[in-house]
Amino acid sequence: MTKAKRGCNLLRDNAASAVAEDSRKALRKAGFSEPETDLFVDKIVGILDDYAAAFGEGKEIEYGIRRRLVKLDVLIAIPGEAFDPFTDGSGAQQRAVDRIFNLNLDAGSSGIFYRYRLKRNIICVSIPLEERPKKILKDPIVWSVILGLACGLLCKVLPQPAGDFLINKIASPLQSIILGMMSGVMGPVVFISLISSIIALESINDLTGLGFKVIGRFLANTLFLIAASILASGLLFRNFGSGDTAFSPELLFDMIFDIVPTNLIDPFLKSNTAQLVILGFLAGAGLLLLGDSVSELKRIIGQVNKWVMSVMNIILLTMPAIPFLSIMITLGSGKGKDLLSGWKFVAASYLAFTVCIAVKAVKTSICSGIGIPELWQKIKPAAKISFTTGSTTAAMKSTYEASEKLRIKESFSSFWLPMGGAMLSPKTAVYVVITAFMAAQLENTPVSYAFLVVLIIMATELSTASPGIPAACTALLKSLGLPIDYVGLVATYRLLTDNYGAACSISYNMLEEVEIAHKLGEIETDET
Repeated sequence: MTKAKRGCNLLRDNAASAVAEDSRKALRKAGFSEPETDLFVDKIVGILDDYAAAFGEGKEIEYGIRRRLVKLDVLIAIPGEAFDPFTDGSGAQQRAVDRIFNLNLDAGSSGIFYRYRLKRNIICVSIPLEERPKKILKDPIVWSVILGLACGLLCKVLPQPAGDFLINKIASPLQSIILGMMSGVMGPVVFISLISSIIALESINDLTGLGFKVIGRFLANTLFLIAASILASGLLFRNFGSGDTAFSPELLFDMIFDIVPTNLIDPFLKSNTAQLVILGFLAGAGLLLLGDSVSELKRIIGQVNKWVMSVMNIILLTMPAIPFLSIMITLGSGKGKDLLSGWKFVAASYLAFTVCIAVKAVKTSICSGIGIPELWQKIKPAAKISFTTGSTTAAMKSTYEASEKLRIKESFSSFWLPMGGAMLSPKTAVYVVITAFMAAQLENTPVSYAFLVVLIIMATELSTASPGIPAACTALLKSLGLPIDYVGLVATYRLLTDNYGAACSISYNMLEEVEIAHKLGEIETDET
């Protein structure tokens, strides 16, 4: 299976098995904290315990641990008849629910993958190595910023022909290639991720019943997040204006009609995000209606989703090059004042996140009758993990524990938390709006009413589909007719806000869960 192929036996308590112990050592060596290590090892142990219950203690298995790119894979092969960890065993339901987290590219959570081959059950637990607490000097984006500043200054002091050659013949073409790759793959990522999020519900009843209520809440919350971000951006960027195009009902109708695709090909060729979202929703709903008759197609879509996201992850490995090239080009071209606008992006991000979480905490406290201090004590562990890692899904285990402490029914939290992680992204909603305002100011483009309407529609769709912040910002800037070069500067400015944004995002999602659980009667009582 891997270069480190090993064998052992299933045990009654697999927490003491060789697989668990070797996985724990590998995770510690990779720099994971004890809580994170426990979280991932618990997943592996749960799978092994289910197989031990089904196949018996003493069953011989093979396993291997390998590190590839930014992930650590634990591969396990168990001979015998097919036993799917997503449908069989005591932990199957929770694993199936957790899979929804993996459908969101920006989530970065661990994944469990299963196949049956040559009369062996093959399980792979894939663990992203980037989900450990961040050390600022080990972040490649930090070094890309430092090198970008150094190279930009070098271009300024070099003779003009040499500086122009470096900027126009090397840096700019490289930047165009990387951003072009990201823009090209963005469409399939949006389309497939939305389909996968919907078919993960397993049943059209889930979508038409509780699903539509929850999705409605997601949309309402996203609009509130966008409104708060527009307010914060308007206070800082101050580039509201009438613009060249006045808003009119005809313009609004044209935009609405343009959302409906006329064929299945153009949205992909033109990377029309709005049309791809509509196609993805319709395709996902259609698959739910067909149920088990298209189970093989659903499986294929799941495989395609993994492939598309892997392609995006490969492209994102070049992400440190984007701020490096953007800063180098900006500084070397004599536009250094554009870099100074970064403080506005940072200030607007902190302001928007703080306003959103404060308003949400007050509203949730009023609706649920739980005091804000008590709410904070319950969700603080999850927020702390998100803050130290910069990842919302790193706190997955803590969110379930907080839900239990808040007495939210397990059946509801098992449905809502994965869906919330996949379809309610405060970070995406905030960042895409502020990115648009910043790019508009740097391009001297007034923010007209028409601009705002397009921004709201696109930000809502991108936040729901959640293809990842770099891809979402790229799609938004293209839709608004603004240069996508600013994606690199956004990556630079996010360095100072990402951890705070992750903590606020997980807190916001937890508060929303409490609020909707109270409204739908999904709170445990003494009688229940």
